Amino acid sequence: MSENPPRGTHFQILGWRLLEANRVAFLFDCDVYGAFEETVDFPGPDGALARLATSEGREILTLLGVALGVSSYKLAAAPRITLPPLSPAGKNMARALYTDGLAEFYVRNDLPWPTDVEFLGPDLPGISGSGQSLEGPALVAFGGGKDSYVARAILREAQQEVQLTSVVLGEAVRDVLSATAPEDVLFIDRRLDPKLYEVAPRAFGGHVPITAINMLILAVTAVTHGYGSVVFANERSADEPTMQIEGSAPANHQYSKSSHFETLINAALKEAHPAPPPVFSILRPYSELWIGRGFAGIKDAFGRSTSCNRNFRLAGDADKRWCGACAKCAFTSLILAPFITKEEAETIFNGQFLDRDTLLPLYRELLGLTEHKPWDCVGTIEECRAALWGASKGAFADTKAVHSFLPPLIDEMGTDGLEAAWAHSLARDDAFPLPSGLLAAAEKVSR
Repeated sequence: MSENPPRGTHFQILGWRLLEANRVAFLFDCDVYGAFEETVDFPGPDGALARLATSEGREILTLLGVALGVSSYKLAAAPRITLPPLSPAGKNMARALYTDGLAEFYVRNDLPWPTDVEFLGPDLPGISGSGQSLEGPALVAFGGGKDSYVARAILREAQQEVQLTSVVLGEAVRDVLSATAPEDVLFIDRRLDPKLYEVAPRAFGGHVPITAINMLILAVTAVTHGYGSVVFANERSADEPTMQIEGSAPANHQYSKSSHFETLINAALKEAHPAPPPVFSILRPYSELWIGRGFAGIKDAFGRSTSCNRNFRLAGDADKRWCGACAKCAFTSLILAPFITKEEAETIFNGQFLDRDTLLPLYRELLGLTEHKPWDCVGTIEECRAALWGASKGAFADTKAVHSFLPPLIDEMGTDGLEAAWAHSLARDDAFPLPSGLLAAAEKVSR
């Protein structure tokens, strides 16, 4: 990103067109950098995408185009966005995506937050269909980390048929995911406009709400393939803002993983397609600490899994699963520490991260001892404190992270407070009910 990138005045989401049997192009226009075209290659069956493109439910492709547009939009961050024709719920989803979904982008680029974006575009009436159904196999988002493994374990415990699925931007990401997967993965290829990379050095840059994009790509795939549901592994922890700005709105790195956005996307799908698959997060009632406990029991995943974002860059390294220097490496090692041995940590991370001096500043942020959490997909401050408390009672009691940060936490919360955080973090939140049959399976996976 250049020091003072030009800000645009108008961004347009122009729609989509079918290029080939299984390829769709999505079209955008920025008044600073011109036209952009992004494509998604959906796997067969042949003819299914063409039928969707001419059916009553084709607005589901329009919703996907809205989500894909964030990558081009953020180059110039125009204060006016023209949306394609959308139903009322579709517009609500779009507004949320380009406001709260990009909050981190606005804050970190010193752009107005709350944002000054104005939305234009015609209205469409919503479809009144037969509603959502859970019948059929589950299309399960797979990212290679502990959450994906625990979600898969719950569905298998419930004896539900599962198809792991990943959206990839290149061969390097495909290689990483193939190496981490316990079974065959259905890959969906997404291609950004090459012009985006040419423009990026002189434009705004930063976080995009990738989960929203993936949810809608999987929803289209579920419709064309006949899957009964789209399952993600987002936990209740994703609802906590990353930063609470005094006198302003909160900013959440994980907004598109939040329960609020999940509600919006399902409402939009119901008005876009007569029988859309429900999109839900199987881990929503649970915390990251609960998930860590569940993952600790899936020992055959220890030598394969990774949550390190540096492995998922376009030039990622499929051989090195953990960089040992980022917030995700720090967080994952902390959340697993109460439930694994040091030998198991070596198998998972190829190192002892809680003893690594260079990670101590990140542990400090995770524990809420700085102004805000890391800008990354990490758990709540309470969960991280509970994890450190749990780590202090087991194999990691003598590590630098525990020695450095447990005393100030005890001073602030007391041992009773830390014990309460531990109990709360491992408890189910019944405000987020799971579909029938999955709750009992979940309770067996993490106990």
